[in-house]
Amino acid sequence: MFLLFVFFPTVFIIIFKGKVSEKKLLIVLVSLFLLVLISSLFIWKKLDLSFFQSIVPWILPNPFLVPYFYSSIIVTFSLYFFSALLLWGFTHFCVFFKFSWKKIIYILFNSLLIFISALFYFSSKWTMSYFGNIHFDQIMYTLSQPIEGGSSVQITDYIKGSLLNASFITIWLVVIMGLIIFSENRSKQRNIFLEFKIPIISIFTILGIIITSFLSINMLGYKDVKAYFFDKTKIYEKYYVSPEDTLIQFNGEKRNLIYIFLESMESSYSSKEYGGAESNNLIPNLTNLALKEGVSFSNSSNLGGMISIPGANQTVSSMFAQTSGLPLRTSGSLDVNDYGGEGSEFMPGAYTLGQILEKEGYNQMLYIGSPASFGGRDKYFMQHGDYEIRDYYWIQGQGLIPNGYSVWWGVEDEKLFPFAKQSILELANKNEPFNFTLLTTDTHFEDGYASESTPNLFNDQYSNVIHYSDEQVYNFISWIKEQSFYDNTTIILVGDHPTMDKDFFENIDPNYQRTVYNVILNSPTKVENSINNRIFNATDMFPTTLAALGAKIDGNRLGLGTNLYSSRKTLMEELGKNNYIDEIAKKSDFYNKKIIKGTDYQVEFNNGK
Repeated sequence: MFLLFVFFPTVFIIIFKGKVSEKKLLIVLVSLFLLVLISSLFIWKKLDLSFFQSIVPWILPNPFLVPYFYSSIIVTFSLYFFSALLLWGFTHFCVFFKFSWKKIIYILFNSLLIFISALFYFSSKWTMSYFGNIHFDQIMYTLSQPIEGGSSVQITDYIKGSLLNASFITIWLVVIMGLIIFSENRSKQRNIFLEFKIPIISIFTILGIIITSFLSINMLGYKDVKAYFFDKTKIYEKYYVSPEDTLIQFNGEKRNLIYIFLESMESSYSSKEYGGAESNNLIPNLTNLALKEGVSFSNSSNLGGMISIPGANQTVSSMFAQTSGLPLRTSGSLDVNDYGGEGSEFMPGAYTLGQILEKEGYNQMLYIGSPASFGGRDKYFMQHGDYEIRDYYWIQGQGLIPNGYSVWWGVEDEKLFPFAKQSILELANKNEPFNFTLLTTDTHFEDGYASESTPNLFNDQYSNVIHYSDEQVYNFISWIKEQSFYDNTTIILVGDHPTMDKDFFENIDPNYQRTVYNVILNSPTKVENSINNRIFNATDMFPTTLAALGAKIDGNRLGLGTNLYSSRKTLMEELGKNNYIDEIAKKSDFYNKKIIKGTDYQVEFNNGK
């Protein structure tokens, strides 16, 4: 670092002061600085050295920031030799090149194009590698939201991966391009390459953009990208049932609802003998609750669950789908990200579980250990049911955790469950019906959060975390059963989406259908048909939840969801699983106008016609 920030600039100034223009000297110094800095970080990443080791030791005699004692002698001396060649090359270049603003602007413009295309490619590669089974709609929704409340680990990994790789490629290509553009033919023979260097470089830049774009879209899934931006569906015009206009009757005493979203909870975690995919049953308690105590709807004759679909395949979108009967989408435009004017509204056209229960006099609360602002969860639950939000910041404000305390996504489940008990008792003591919604986080990818109390039973962190989460959830449910309000309370345990842990199921049978876990406990409602061999998804949980509370739904369908207690087929069963998924992956004018309600200029223009 000493050489980079002090020695190199000093040498350049001493040698060239008065010999070359200050503009030329400045350009060379800035170029050299960026080249060495980005290359240093890139080498640091490849050598897997800590950021502290790389950045802090300012006086290490190594321009590439690689700590001498943490790298081999060969690597160290190679870097010194390379640094000397680099210094000589820039010195030679500084003396002979002729300054031109047009050439500088051309290089900067090309460098921007190269960086954008390289970033697109490496971002696509990082996304599919890091998240595994992610779909394009998830990517678009995540991009449409502010990063506030997100995981700093993911952001750091992205910077060290995609952003650093794109910067490294860009700076070297730009340096090579600059050397070529400012090169002059000093021989007497004609040099066609130097004569047509600008058109040649332009052609190669365009080809590079085309190739990287093609490769990026191919990684993301051409079919998904095409459906999201260009294909249109009429599924909402044909099948959408407005919950606000549907007769929903609550008879007798209204039951309390405790709805627990279990992060990345799959039925697949159970053992093969019960319908799961594992040799060992990682969720013995949840398996027992589903098969022996509660009502658990399944896609098979054994333990199963719901199919993950576009628009309900990450936490926020699944929470929305399960409580609104709709997949969560942006409008299919890159300029749309606020769900209403200036971010003030979240899907204003949706009429949801929270709004129905609010109308019926329920007190409602969302309790989560992470910042509720992430993904717009606070806006959604406050605007659709007037939920009281108790999140990471509320927990910290109450003094339940020390100021500045944060692990994993904020507060780990080991603390969240005990904290939640007091809030449930507060709601119960009001002697009015309540809806308490909880979200766990420990089983989030990658590998979950293992506390000191997590038993090491399987020699695999994620397996251990899943098993311990199963135990904690069961203990929490056991506590609820001991409370005086339990007799009039229905509990719903449901996963939000399949795990995105990219390597956990890498050896699974390719024909095995992974499904999201669900069980309903202590519901007075009887199933009219069968809980087995049902093909359903997150949207069906909306009317099913109301039915589990004893409500009668005219037509047994709300939004795109079907009441699973009824004998009516789900929309996925009517249309076929693959056809249904294909349709909801497409953009919809109805959805843009009626659900999002004009959050981009195109929809507003169409509404004005």
